[in-house]
Amino acid sequence: MFDPKLRTLALVLAASLALAAGTTYSIVVNGQVAADKAIVVNGKTYLPISVLKELGIDYSLKGTTLTLGNPAPANQTAGGANQRASLEGCLGETLFNGIWRFKATKLEPIVKDAGTPLETPGWGVTVELRSGAKEMVQPVFTGVRDQGIQIAFDDAQTLTADALDVQKLTFANLPPGGVVTHQLKFWYRYDTPKDQIKTPTKLLFEINTKGFENSIRASGAGYTTPTPSLRVRLDCQK
Repeated sequence: MFDPKLRTLALVLAASLALAAGTTYSIVVNGQVAADKAIVVNGKTYLPISVLKELGIDYSLKGTTLTLGNPAPANQTAGGANQRASLEGCLGETLFNGIWRFKATKLEPIVKDAGTPLETPGWGVTVELRSGAKEMVQPVFTGVRDQGIQIAFDDAQTLTADALDVQKLTFANLPPGGVVTHQLKFWYRYDTPKDQIKTPTKLLFEINTKGFENSIRASGAGYTTPTPSLRVRLDCQK
C-alpha cells in the first residue's frame, strides 16, 4: 500500500520544483526564435544545450563532464583565446580564407591621453584587409565580430580591440579587390603599472560563419576553409 507520508513528500517536492522553475524565457539566436526555452531555477537562468550549436559553439558530453569548444593542440598555450581553430601566419604574411585577404604589418606600443591623469597604455596593430568577394561587402556581414578581434599574451590573457575604433574596419564598405588599412587599438586600464605591460604574441581575428548573410552567399562569395578565423603570430615576421 502506498505510504501517505511518501505521497505528501512527493507533492511537496513537486510544488517546490514548480516554484523554483516557474519562469521561462523565449530565446532569440541570431534573429531566429529557438525551439527550446530558457528556465530560471533558484534565481539562476539556464539555457538548453541545443542553443550552443546555434551559436557555433562545439560541445561534447563524456560521463559527467560537458566540454565546450575544441581541445587545444598540444603545442598551444592553455586558454580559450588561443584555442580558436584558425588560419595562422606571421607579421607581413597574407592569409586568405576565400573572402578576405588579411595581413598584419606592424605591432607597436601606443598611448591614449598622454600627459594627463588618464594616460592609458596600449598596443597598436596595423592591418590590411582586402576583399575577395564579387560584390560590395562589409566585414561585419561576413561573420567578422568586433569582440572577437583581440591580442593574446603568453599567459593566455587577452585585450579586445577598442569597441568604437574597430568599426572603422568591420563596417568598411569594400568593392571587389578593395582594401582598408587600419591600426587596431588595444588598451590596458589607464592605471595599469608599467611592469604589467607585456608584449602580445598573437592577434586573433574571429569569424563566426553563423553570422554570414545569405545575400552575400547569393552573390557567389564563400569561405574556402572550414576555419576562416585568422590568427597572426606577432613574434615572427615574413
